[in-house]
Amino acid sequence: MLFPNADVVVNPVLLVLLGVIVGTLGGFFGVGGGFLITGGLLVFGVPEIYAIGTGLTLIMGSSIINMLKHRGLGNVDFKLGIPMVVGAMPAVFLAESLNSALESAGQVGNVIPYVYVVVLLLLGSFLVYDYIKTRRSPAPEAGQGETVSTAGLTQRVQSLRIPPHSIRLPGLPAYSTYLSLKVSGIESISVFVPILVGFGIGFFAGLLGAGGGFILMPVLVFVVGIPTTVAIGTDLFQVIITGSWGTLLYSLSNSVDPLMALIILAAASVGSQIGTTATRFLDSGRIRILYGITVLSGALAIGMGQLGKAVDGLAFLGRIDDWVLLGVPGLMCVIITVLMVMEAVRRRQPVSESP
Repeated sequence: MLFPNADVVVNPVLLVLLGVIVGTLGGFFGVGGGFLITGGLLVFGVPEIYAIGTGLTLIMGSSIINMLKHRGLGNVDFKLGIPMVVGAMPAVFLAESLNSALESAGQVGNVIPYVYVVVLLLLGSFLVYDYIKTRRSPAPEAGQGETVSTAGLTQRVQSLRIPPHSIRLPGLPAYSTYLSLKVSGIESISVFVPILVGFGIGFFAGLLGAGGGFILMPVLVFVVGIPTTVAIGTDLFQVIITGSWGTLLYSLSNSVDPLMALIILAAASVGSQIGTTATRFLDSGRIRILYGITVLSGALAIGMGQLGKAVDGLAFLGRIDDWVLLGVPGLMCVIITVLMVMEAVRRRQPVSESP
């Protein structure tokens, strides 16, 4: 099928499969899927500028679909998300300035891919470590929240008292700088904590050219102490806001193929139903370990690509890295669907057996 804007012929079935994968993983993990979308379009032969521009559009579109679904499930904490966006926006501009400086020095290609690999490798390894460690811990009692390996850290972060403790505007009463986050189950937390978290995530998002969602979800769970399902929904809200500016810029420069985006988004809406529904059936530990494996596959794929470019004898790695980038997430979608169906059947059994 010819896509006139990008001037490329792509099998629409492949675009549908990519959309289902992105929608499923986005709904399940709470990420925009930028590295997956752009990498997949490049594999299909889409020119780089259109792969990036269309990818940004799809990140925003799929995140909106998944966020609305999670909002219906009560998994989006807007009181937490808005301060994070406030912190993220200036950080994105700061990171873009750093990228421009690296580009002027001719060092972008020598720095950014390796930073990407290191971040993904550390993040994925920690998620696997956390799963192994928490499996040996006793299950939490009702009302005690999730079991994570960083419970001490989350308690210290939530108890931080960062001045000023109140802000007074002329003619108005003083406003406390502490938030009560009912959706996230936090009685009191300084507003400067999510602002600082947003700043850090925004900087990485701008530096790595992604929505930042792949870092934010674990940070919300393991640093701030947010329940995994709420972290997923709130993460998607932040990705929508930070990804909108890039989408607008690429759209204005006519670097987006609307027909291609429409096909993938339609398929992503189907995958979103699977991914968001699965979060209701699978426990938070399984969500995090599956996410960790997916992140590690991203580190492996990017690392293979860099090795293929750097070492002549390993050039073949550069020809299979993108298929690893698509293959493992595709397998994750199958595993998520199977586990969801198995758990749904298990929960129905006592009902069907009752008289």
